[in-house]
Amino acid sequence: MKTFGSWRPAAWFFIVILLLSSTPASGGLFDSLSIEKEKQIGEEFFLEIQNFYTLATDPFVTSYINRLGRKLVGQLGPQPYTYRFFIIDEPTVNAMAVPGGYIFVTTGFIRSMEREGELAAVLAHEVSHVYARHLARQMDQAKGVNIISLVGGLAAVLVGGPAAAAILAGTQAAGMSAMLSYSREHEQEADSLGFKWMLKAGYNPRQMMSVFSKLNKQRWFQGGEVPIYLSTHPHTDDRLVDLAHQISRHDSELPQKTDSPEFHYFALKVEATCGNPHQMFRRMTQASIREPNNPVYLYGKALALGRLGRSPEAMATLQQALELQPDNIILQREIAAQHFECNRYQEALPILLRLQHRHPGDEVILYYLGRIYQERHQTDQALTAMERVQSLNPAFVEVYHNLGTLYGEQGRLGLAHYFLGLHSLRARAYPTALFHFKKAQVNMPASDPHYHDLRNQITRLEKMKVKSEQ
Repeated sequence: MKTFGSWRPAAWFFIVILLLSSTPASGGLFDSLSIEKEKQIGEEFFLEIQNFYTLATDPFVTSYINRLGRKLVGQLGPQPYTYRFFIIDEPTVNAMAVPGGYIFVTTGFIRSMEREGELAAVLAHEVSHVYARHLARQMDQAKGVNIISLVGGLAAVLVGGPAAAAILAGTQAAGMSAMLSYSREHEQEADSLGFKWMLKAGYNPRQMMSVFSKLNKQRWFQGGEVPIYLSTHPHTDDRLVDLAHQISRHDSELPQKTDSPEFHYFALKVEATCGNPHQMFRRMTQASIREPNNPVYLYGKALALGRLGRSPEAMATLQQALELQPDNIILQREIAAQHFECNRYQEALPILLRLQHRHPGDEVILYYLGRIYQERHQTDQALTAMERVQSLNPAFVEVYHNLGTLYGEQGRLGLAHYFLGLHSLRARAYPTALFHFKKAQVNMPASDPHYHDLRNQITRLEKMKVKSEQ
């Protein structure tokens, strides 16, 4: 995460000021906030939050949280948004929903969880805030709030702590932070809706109570200091009582508490990408001694060894885990990924092809297959795989550069420049992004489904007064 000493708030505010500059100055800033405007706010927030935080890009981690999120969103019916779920590398316990369907969860929150149902509870709650347009409705009701206050409030809500106070003081957004803290009514509605989505998706909503109880316990251990998540999602004690009543009313409908084995592999992958590999190695070694027949701990040990640069030992440990569970897709996929990272494509390819035959919709398998095909200059096969990845998981933004390059090799210049523009935009290389988007506009027919977004991207960058590279 970048330090706030070097943060350039003017750039952050400038972008959103231009985004909403067409809003009348009189009355409420957010009167009649449209769905399209919510999407734009979400897109800008997603781009700018990366100035302060690192987002998880590991294929397994990205795939898992988005599959879980889509499972919950699938219970809502038709939606005006494409919901996207992201993990922020940040040790604090926090989660946030931004207008337009962008959901963020910190690694610190995930590492505090013990089972998939707890993560599902947090995602279901955050999805419900977007579904019910809580933040948008509070913005609609704001009178005389300027845009800088909005952005300062949103940034402070996610950042929290002393840095948040500095942001608020610098932007005169103290009133906004209070507005962006959900009301008891909104929290109750999000809990009630989240309860419903969890039940329909096959999860036991008791896991909601488990998450809230942990947060309350954290507050107690910290001497009364309120965790960041509770500062924006208040009234926890009252909500626990309300949830207990709901659970009592629906007791006969509640599924048994189930535990997804995949969650434990996911949680270890998250720890491996952001935690201390030495500590993880010691802990996993001790756990594997206690439970020598549990492949999860050997998987965690292998990930720690990989982080420590001990690749041969990591591979040997993964093979040892696979001997315990020969059909374990996660272990096989990780072995293939490690072969790929070590440029052993000949060893990785047959494993991935066998897995794809059994799991044709697994975007992690498809991603590594696409990467191998691309390295071997098998453009058609690579492009088919990468298009499928992007279709299955729109939040898998790592494929933008691959798609742009592959379309270019096929001479499909409109799509090539469009995806290279998206890649440059995410990298905050705005002049390069505008260059690619303008090239795409020349080469892409107006009937292309990406054309509308392309025009929006050009308009946004020109409003920012970005000058295209020549």
